[in-house]
Amino acid sequence: MFELEESLKPWVKGLKPYVPGEMVEGKLKLASNENGYGASPKVVERVREAASRIHVYPYKDAVVQRKIAQYTGVDAKNIVLGNGSDELITLLITAFRGPVLGQHPSFAEYRLVSQILGQEYVEAPLDAGFSFNVEAYLEKKKEANLFFLCNPNNPTGTKIKRKDLIRVLNEGKPTVVDEAYAEFMNQDSVELLASYDNLIVLRTFAKSFGLAGLRLGYSISSPEIADALKKVKPPFNVNVLAQEAALAALDDIEYMRQSVSEIKKQRQTLFMEIAKKYRPTESWANFILFDVSPKKAGDVYQRLFEEGVIVRCFGEFKGFRGQYLRVTVGTRKQNQKFIEALKKT
Repeated sequence: MFELEESLKPWVKGLKPYVPGEMVEGKLKLASNENGYGASPKVVERVREAASRIHVYPYKDAVVQRKIAQYTGVDAKNIVLGNGSDELITLLITAFRGPVLGQHPSFAEYRLVSQILGQEYVEAPLDAGFSFNVEAYLEKKKEANLFFLCNPNNPTGTKIKRKDLIRVLNEGKPTVVDEAYAEFMNQDSVELLASYDNLIVLRTFAKSFGLAGLRLGYSISSPEIADALKKVKPPFNVNVLAQEAALAALDDIEYMRQSVSEIKKQRQTLFMEIAKKYRPTESWANFILFDVSPKKAGDVYQRLFEEGVIVRCFGEFKGFRGQYLRVTVGTRKQNQKFIEALKKT
């Protein structure tokens, strides 16, 4: 008789799969940091046109790489495409030796992918206000070979100072800077590639460009690291529609910049409204983390749910005080609905 557990790798049984933000028809979802303004109309039109070619394998990787290179100011040989930046995280942990070093709290995928691939994962805590603690991070440096930094950090929204990032890069270990929310922040790490060949920057079309449903991310690194990632990358990993959507999105940068500008304005308004009742953390992304203690995060989440709004519930972070929820910064109308619901919690 077949015994499943005897055939599985020993660490698989203890894994806890990633749980995405809840989606319920008829309720406003502000849980997954999606762009409420959506993709450019040019993207939607291009995807419709491309639908007639879905019987053909994707063949525009090189074209998309060149377009991204123009946008980011690098060469096409520095770019690797992924089925979302999540796949690139997997490729990096596949290609590089572990252990893997991350922050706490931070994006859950770093730990989960490490565990899936049988790599040891260690983490350094942020400080009490969720700022990056470079001393605590570097204390762990001897325990790891691959470094992950999320900037701005998810779920806290806090950013890493350039001088602290440089201190980490100076350690000479492969260092991944996940910039999924780069367009919402006033700095990025790409210019450091000229000085640090151990730097790998991750980006995505999911947030600022509004293409979350098509799953397209990319890495920017030295050509040598890019070549190593291509060796472990599956063929045709980015689909036809995602390729065409990326090209159209990059042809309409102004649309993206306008939506990002509006989200940044709304972020400030939302922060001030949340601060009237709870304790928000200053954010450089398109979301805000806030502490509702002494109330329980689950209770506030449920009350918001009853009012038709879904946010992300984290509860307590191990080693930190507080009860935390995270809300995506939506459109003006969406934010107003959240604010009215929040008043009733």
